[in-house]
Amino acid sequence: MNFLFYSAIGRQGKTTHAIGYAQYKRSKLYTNDLQNATKELYGDMFKNGDFVEIGIGKQIEIDDSDNIVFDFGGYIDSRLVDVIKYVDACIVPISYQSKSEYIPAVRTINALAEHNKNIVILINNTATKLIPEVKEALEETFPNYPVFVVNSSRYISRLANYQKTLFDLLEVGDGLEKHRINEVLIPQIKTFYSHLDNISSQVHYD
Repeated sequence: MNFLFYSAIGRQGKTTHAIGYAQYKRSKLYTNDLQNATKELYGDMFKNGDFVEIGIGKQIEIDDSDNIVFDFGGYIDSRLVDVIKYVDACIVPISYQSKSEYIPAVRTINALAEHNKNIVILINNTATKLIPEVKEALEETFPNYPVFVVNSSRYISRLANYQKTLFDLLEVGDGLEKHRINEVLIPQIKTFYSHLDNISSQVHYD
């Protein structure tokens, strides 16, 4: 089980969802996100050695026996190409507000597809009224790639504050917010995670 969460631009939900899935699978997390205090925010959520920072120009050493979630952004260099080819699938998150997020997402998907055809698109942290519009556009542009939606939630954006998995956040919510998490958010996340699990099973079975 190896997945890459990748975005060329920031604030798309890449790290948050990479952390969430890595915690769900109890896997290692590799990140090159050194500018946004990722280690300081999330490092304590992982066992010793399961959180790996990849510095600029640093060789990426992969142990085939490990399950790894890669949280990578920035320029696609030769090191990243090796990761793209290695993983079971690449997840491209998009937090849609305008074309300033959509166009980079399309370019990112096309760039990743040159090296790995297993692409999963995740619409997240997007206003509810905009989701149908961007989902339709993505499905029309990329008919062969599945598009998932995870609604915006303050609990996802504050994952670092709670130091819990996304499923454990049910314990934090109360009242209407807890109902929304249980009835909407959790089923969306389960559907998304189940798809990733199926990809991994198919890749390794084949």
